[in-house]
Amino acid sequence: MRIPRSIAWPLIVLVLFSISPVLADDTVDAAVNRLSTVGQFAFGGVGFAGVTSKGETDFRLVLAQPKTTALNAFERLFAIGNPQGKSYALSGLKKLASARFAELVAALANSTEEVKVLRGCIVSREPLPEVAKQIANGSFRF
Repeated sequence: MRIPRSIAWPLIVLVLFSISPVLADDTVDAAVNRLSTVGQFAFGGVGFAGVTSKGETDFRLVLAQPKTTALNAFERLFAIGNPQGKSYALSGLKKLASARFAELVAALANSTEEVKVLRGCIVSREPLPEVAKQIANGSFRF
């Protein structure tokens, strides 16, 4: 059976649009998985070339999702992520759910985890509670 051309293109478009949410979910999951093991927490131009870090790129991909999807992704990232990943999760939650952000920051008060932070060309290790305070006061622009 052959499908007429007048029906084929709209059918192809319909199929592509119907699978795009599934592809987006896979992309978000992949970004969260990468962020959960990211090596450094950075926003803005970093390194000698001043490029955007891969972590920030993944963070922005998650942040660009519908609010519910992004919130779920950031909550998951906070639960499974290393200290750098948790920092990205806190950044997203600050923007999308400030009350939840405040809860998590309060819960981190006694954390001894350290975050590898990259600012420009400078690499430092900072306590996670301190990084959370900096996120709260807007020190990191995202």
